[in-house]
This record gives sequence, C-alpha cells and structure tokens, in this order.
Amino acid sequence: MPAPFLEPLEPGLPPAVSAWVKGLKEVEAHLEQWAFDLPEEAFWWRPKEGVNPIGGLVRHIAGSSLRLAAYALPLALPEWARKGREWELLGEAEPKEEVAARFKEAWGAILEALRGLKEEDLPAPVRVGGQGVEAPRVHVLHHLVEHAQHHAGQIIYARKLLGVG
Repeated sequence: MPAPFLEPLEPGLPPAVSAWVKGLKEVEAHLEQWAFDLPEEAFWWRPKEGVNPIGGLVRHIAGSSLRLAAYALPLALPEWARKGREWELLGEAEPKEEVAARFKEAWGAILEALRGLKEEDLPAPVRVGGQGVEAPRVHVLHHLVEHAQHHAGQIIYARKLLGVG
C-alpha cells in the first residue's frame, strides 16, 4: 500500500484539503507503527528529565490538533483537549489505551470536519488563540497538519532511541 501522499486526490475535496487529509492519515499511520504497540512503560519513557515521552507527544498531537481545528472548523472541544499543552506533554501518565482512543476519536472528528470544506471556505479569516488573532483558515489548517507531522517525527526518533521493536 502506498504512503498516503502517493494516493489519488480525495474525491470531491479541494486539492489543499485532500493534501491535509493525506497528511493526517500519514500521522495516524506513523503513530500506529511507532507508538501504539509499545508497552505501557515504554509509552511513557523519558530519555532524560524534561524530555517529552511518546505518550505525551501523542496526547499533544491530538489536543493541539483539536484546538487548531476548533478555530478553523465547526468542531467542539472535548474537556480533555482544554487542559492544554503542559498537561499533554508533562502531565501524569495514564493508560496508553485511553490516549490512543482519544487520538483516534480526535482524528476521526478532524477528518470528518475537513471533508465538509469547499474551496471558497479556505481563505476566510478565523480567530485563533486567546487573543483572537485573525488568520486565514487555510493557514491554520495547514499549520495543524505540519505541527502534527513534526511531533510524529519526534515520536519516531524517540522510539528509535528507546530501542524497542
């Protein structure tokens, strides 16, 4: 099976939205391969104090992606996604299965919301963050994907450092 970016455009979607869908599917595939099969202890392993564990990175990918999506799409935030970056990355460990389930739920909601976009929706300004800075929807959604891919890369690297599998 080819990597998602090598697949045809998503039918009925603007090319940019299709590319984002493919990018998010790639993040999901990386997490399936590099994170979700880890034993519990390895999922929360830190190579040294202050370094994010794989489980924290998975939580952050899900939470930050939902927050960015909520600025740009009609998407409600679950309570756990409101806890923010510090809890996601540095908060207490919790069962890996719960983190994986929340990620999958978040990804399903984001992908579904993206599929509702039309080309004319993309340049519309949206308010982002606590200060309500205005940015084009297309930029916010592009950042969502590149941010998730950035952290997926960190997960791959951390897994290689861990030396499991």
